[in-house]
Amino acid sequence: MNKIIKLAVMFFVIMLCTTVSAYTAEKDVLLKTTATWDNTEYKKLKIKKPEVTVLKIIINVNEELPMHRHDLVNIAYVKKGTLTVITDDHKQITLHEGETLPELVGKYHYGKNTGNEPVELIVFYIGEKGTPLSVNK
Repeated sequence: MNKIIKLAVMFFVIMLCTTVSAYTAEKDVLLKTTATWDNTEYKKLKIKKPEVTVLKIIINVNEELPMHRHDLVNIAYVKKGTLTVITDDHKQITLHEGETLPELVGKYHYGKNTGNEPVELIVFYIGEKGTPLSVNK
């Protein structure tokens, strides 16, 4: 009887290992933060009617966006290219393919393609329904 229990346990372990090893999906945490890229802590979000928007933005070589601000939380993922973000008080950060950026909230800034190929961004916004995604200066 003891051999049967040992064989059953061994069979169960083998089946479990086979099942676990069949799982091949991978995940990497690209960003986990409580602050924007300039270390400004996010304030408590009070969203009555949440709205999520995802944009694909392409910035051509030598192109820069207008000075603007966001009044909602947004995260940019650089799918391709090199992007430099510059604030109206001249702080800046440069990002490359595969990097993420927790955007500034309520602070004026602009993005500029500083590479030699178009910048392709995927930007995720979350805020109160109807809030503009950006406000130009």
